[in-house]
Parts: sequence; C-alpha cells; structure tokens
Amino acid sequence: MLSSRRHGWVLFITLLSLTLSGTGLAAEKITVTPRLGLGWQVDDNFFKAEAITREVTTLLFQPGVDIRAETAKALGSASLTLNNYTYSDVDPVPPGEQPADQDNYTGYALTLKGRYRPSPRLLGGLEYSDFNTRDPAQSDVYSNSISRDEYTIRRVTPQVFYEFDPKFSMGLKYRYTDTDYDLAAAEDSTEHRVIFDLLYSLGRQASLDLEYQHWNRDYSLRTSDYSSDQLNLIFRKEFRYLSLEAGGGYQDRSFDKQTIEGIDLFTYRVAAIGQNPPAPDPTPRSYIAFAFEQNFNDQGLGEKYFVARRLSVTARRLFQEKIIGTIELFHQISDYETTTGLTPAGTIELRQDETLGISGSLGYMITDWVTFSLTAGSEQRDSNLAGLSYDNTYFIAKADLSYRLRRE
Repeated sequence: MLSSRRHGWVLFITLLSLTLSGTGLAAEKITVTPRLGLGWQVDDNFFKAEAITREVTTLLFQPGVDIRAETAKALGSASLTLNNYTYSDVDPVPPGEQPADQDNYTGYALTLKGRYRPSPRLLGGLEYSDFNTRDPAQSDVYSNSISRDEYTIRRVTPQVFYEFDPKFSMGLKYRYTDTDYDLAAAEDSTEHRVIFDLLYSLGRQASLDLEYQHWNRDYSLRTSDYSSDQLNLIFRKEFRYLSLEAGGGYQDRSFDKQTIEGIDLFTYRVAAIGQNPPAPDPTPRSYIAFAFEQNFNDQGLGEKYFVARRLSVTARRLFQEKIIGTIELFHQISDYETTTGLTPAGTIELRQDETLGISGSLGYMITDWVTFSLTAGSEQRDSNLAGLSYDNTYFIAKADLSYRLRRE
C-alpha cells in the first residue's frame, strides 16, 4: 500500500516537473488551500439492517489541503484529505454483534492531476487517485452493497486529446484500477480499461461523441473474470445557462467461466446541468443537476451483476450571499441477472431492489472561509427478498474551514 502511494506521488511530481518546467518557466500561479472539516452524525439504522436496527453516532475529523499550479501551457493539482471516523453505540450492543467502535478508522482521499498542452491541437494528461474507505460507492457508481469492509482503491489514467481540425477531434484514455480489501479473506480485483472518443462539432456549442470502451476485470479468488465492450453515441449541447447530454449504446459482457452465460444491455444516459451565473463560475447562486441512466454495475463479487436504472438530482441555491440550501435525491432500481433468494412468501425469485435516498441541508457562511451546515436525510431499500430491505434516517452537523493562499 505504501509503495503504491509512493509511486503515485512520483508520477505526479514527474508530470508536474515536466509541465511546469518543460518550457523553461516557473509556475505563473500557485494556489494552496488548507481545509478542515469537523462533523457529528447520528444514524438510526447505522448497519442498514431489516430487523434489528442500531443507532450509532459518528465523529468526523477531516484535515486536508488542495494545491494548484498553472503556467500558460500546463496545469497541475493535488488534493489530500484525511478522514478520521469515530463511532459510538447509543444503545446496548445486541448479543453476538460487535460494537460500532470496532469500525473506527482513518481513511484518506488523494487525487493528483496534470495537464500539458505542447501545441494548440495536442493536450496530454495524467490522473492518479488513491482512496482508503469503507464506502462501497467508491468502487462502483451503481453499488448496491451495504458492506462496511475497509478497502483501498487506486486509479491511474494517462490520456491524450488531439484536434485534427475545428470539426474533428479524438481522445484516448487508459485507466488502471486496483481494488484491495484489508481483510485477507476478501476478494480483490484489478481492471484495465481503454476509452476511445471520436468527436464531431455540429457548431453552436453542439457536438457528437462516438465513444468506445473495452475493459477486463480480474478477481483474485472465486469470482469469474470478465471482459466488456461498450459503444455509445452521445449528443452534447451547451447553452449560456444550461448544458445538455443525451446518449445511448450497447454493452456486451462475457465471462471467463464457461458455465456463466454472457450478458448484454442497451445503455443510455440523459443529463442536464444548469447554473446562474453560468459556467465556469465556481460559486453560482443557483445550481441544478439531473441525470437518468441505465447500465450494468462493474464490481460484482460472487457474480452479483445487475441492471441499474438510476435517477439523481442535486439542487442548490445561495440566499442573501450567506445561506446555502441544498437538496439531493437518488432513486435506483437494481435488477439482478442471476442472484436469487427466498422471498417473505417462501418462494425463490431473482433479486430486485429499489433504493431511494433524499437529503436536505442548510449552510451558513460565517465568513468567506468558515461554513456551518445542518443536514437531514433518509435512505431506504425495498427488496423482494427476505432480510435485504432497510430504512435509515440520519442527521449531520458540520463545520468546514477552507482558506485560500494564492501567489501569482
């Protein structure tokens, strides 16, 4: 683990050195932003159980720093956050179950990015991320897991983008992903993914993107390795206050185990982002994002693959230059391909889950660099199989400190 993090910093420092000094120039603009987050949370069903619920409180300590450096042709950035979680049971621990504080841990989130434009038509880049967490969503955007196993996930993504002329351009990425669980008995995985984009400009801020992806995922134990191919055609349109995206395609997935049949799916995604003042303003007074999509999950330990149909909405509004109101919602239906189980009626059926999450928060900017917020939310899952449904309500109080230091 330490070796991988060291390699990540070496990659970033090498790229940053090339980009910032390759033209013989020092960084023209450097921004350093120290951060600190302090939070308290209570969940009335922390372990997301159907029958025996447990109320647990969480104390969160989050120091971090963001660094950004620019020249006329290059950009480099780094972000590091330490996440210290301390859990406490509110009620007595039921016999045979472990106390919540046995899950106490300090995770981290490290991201490194570099961009270099040696000519007006050519752009190169490298990204590295390294997360240590108990959140299953970091391993798969469509994750339906409630596991609290600690793991580390690392991604390395070199990329190149070339503009042939004002109408045609091409992008190529390679992404390596390594997922490593702390438990020796847990199953790790690696993924190699190639992403190719051929873009055509339609004029008036509109474009078509023909995107092809091929990837292989290899598991360390009993889960079958697989290969996937996915082809999408995506339309994008930029207005002054609104960005639109609509696309669809096809994915085919085949497994190394001959006893497992391949699966395929029509994929789609419709999304919109609106804000005022318009992008690229980083602090709009009004902001809304919407996405509705369908695809397979990627991380399927024990061949637990499903079709995910997911709706997500985020709306944010700044009032009186001081008060920030935010509403977030997601709704996901997970239709499993081969996973079966016992229903409450005693029959055997393919698993199908419906998960709904909604939260609302109100933040107050005490100063330009200190914000206090209160959040209330709930997440519930309704499954056709016995023992898999749950309902969790939570409340969060949090203070965030962020102070930007800048040199130009």
